[in-house]
Amino acid sequence: MASRRRHPHRRKTWDTNDSTILIRVGSRRHPQRFNEISVSGPRDAPRFARLVDDQVRAYPRDPLVIAINGYQPWLEEVLATCIEDYWSDISDLDREVQFAGTMQFPERASKRGQNVPWTFISDHMNVPQVYYWSVGMEPPIGEDSSLPSMDHYRFRVGAWECGKSACKFDREVPVVIIFTKPTPVSEHVVTQLMFDYLWRDGDFDQPREDEEGICWLYSRLYWLLTDWQNIISEIVIRLDEAEENSHGRHLTVKLRTRMLHREVDRLYELKEYLHFQTRSFKKLQKLKEDVPKREQKDPLWGDMDDAVEDLEQYDSTLDSLKERFNNLIELEFNITNAVQSDSSSFLTTIATLFLPISYLASLFGMTTITWPIEWYLWAAIPISILSVAFALLFPWTVQQIQRRLYPVESLRIQLQPRNFTMLGDELPANVDVPGGNRDGKVKRKASRPAGMDGTRSRSRVREKFDDD
Repeated sequence: MASRRRHPHRRKTWDTNDSTILIRVGSRRHPQRFNEISVSGPRDAPRFARLVDDQVRAYPRDPLVIAINGYQPWLEEVLATCIEDYWSDISDLDREVQFAGTMQFPERASKRGQNVPWTFISDHMNVPQVYYWSVGMEPPIGEDSSLPSMDHYRFRVGAWECGKSACKFDREVPVVIIFTKPTPVSEHVVTQLMFDYLWRDGDFDQPREDEEGICWLYSRLYWLLTDWQNIISEIVIRLDEAEENSHGRHLTVKLRTRMLHREVDRLYELKEYLHFQTRSFKKLQKLKEDVPKREQKDPLWGDMDDAVEDLEQYDSTLDSLKERFNNLIELEFNITNAVQSDSSSFLTTIATLFLPISYLASLFGMTTITWPIEWYLWAAIPISILSVAFALLFPWTVQQIQRRLYPVESLRIQLQPRNFTMLGDELPANVDVPGGNRDGKVKRKASRPAGMDGTRSRSRVREKFDDD
């Protein structure tokens, strides 16, 4: 990792043979919750095998969790010393983790044999500032629209759920391999958060089938790294800022509209990632049918149901926020049209005032007509008064005519009591139900007086108690 930082212009990591990869093997006994070694080639394979052997002997029932912060072609030889050879697609998997721009749904990495591993690549989503603040770094600088790049929202993780029979030292130990990028944020998540989060999980030690293992791993990484509530809170803050700019007219109309369009585009991008996570959870839920009946009561399945419900709620919330942004865009256009209409009305009023005077001046300016100049004054004064009166009275006259022809009261909706449910009723009066009266209300049984059924009411008991 250090070598990559010192030489940023090198070729991609899978083409080099001298890059160093850090491998962490989870351990509850270690103060950091994991043991770490750095490997730079196949010659380091025995060291890795000894570390895994020590971990399996110390905790024979714990799943073997291995975190790797990169990929090299020789990495398969290192892992093969203690993990069963399921490496048919490891190269493509890790190249996707490091460099690809698409996401993949959890799927089987190999078709050989029954005990095949499961692989998935997922983009976890959170506010970029949360990622960078957690490692003591400054967040990325925003663009001209103050929106960070979508890459900063993503936390790409590739996982390999090998399940049982993969560990050569103990076939009953499930194996989980997690791949991340060698970035500061990823390193902080792996070294400071992930292992401790898994150890504190009360269901970590529970034995599971391979189908349950992939669901458990996917859901735990989701709960750790993804927080759509943070993203929604960030969008709400930007929405409030956009509304303030729109109402206060702090920026130009073009700039405000451009920023709003970028916000809407960002919402569409975020919804694509949210839909991917929703589809992944729903497809993984179908694996419940493949596990024994006694294991279908595992709380894991309830956690996945909760995740799907939350994602659907987040999707609905993003839709409402997108609608509010679109309403602001429409408001900007409406305000612009209203301003233009006011300007046109002002110009019309000015034309109404000065056009008759200008026309009169053009008549007196003709060389073929020799009218006295006094006549212009006698004609201009009344025409100016008529123009001012017309400009003031014409809009009011039109408004009065419209009120008489189209009264507002006749256009209002008159609410009728029968359309609503009165206090104490279960249905509105216009609902026709069997056993209802003429008004449509359900007939209620007459209440019997207290004491008619041989029992005493509370008031009688209280009176007798007071007499005693």
